[in-house]
Amino acid sequence: MELRLPDELRKRLVSTSGQYLPLAYLARQALRRALDGEAGWEVDVTPGNSRPILLQLSTEEQARLDIWMTARGVNAEVAVLSLISAVV
Repeated sequence: MELRLPDELRKRLVSTSGQYLPLAYLARQALRRALDGEAGWEVDVTPGNSRPILLQLSTEEQARLDIWMTARGVNAEVAVLSLISAVV
């Protein structure tokens, strides 16, 4: 899936690592922490205007994400951004 990180979320995500790591890796790790911790989110995060990154999800991660999408009535990108924002 393509993910367009808002600037503020991108900066928070990059600050979680002391070394240079790809944004897709950081985003997936944050998403996994959110899904494993059953963390929810309060505010829907809308996609930014940045160049999209490709986020590859496993079948299990996609199924767990589908539960959030159905429960909140949002698309996949908003669900991923909101979950990531809740943990970083």
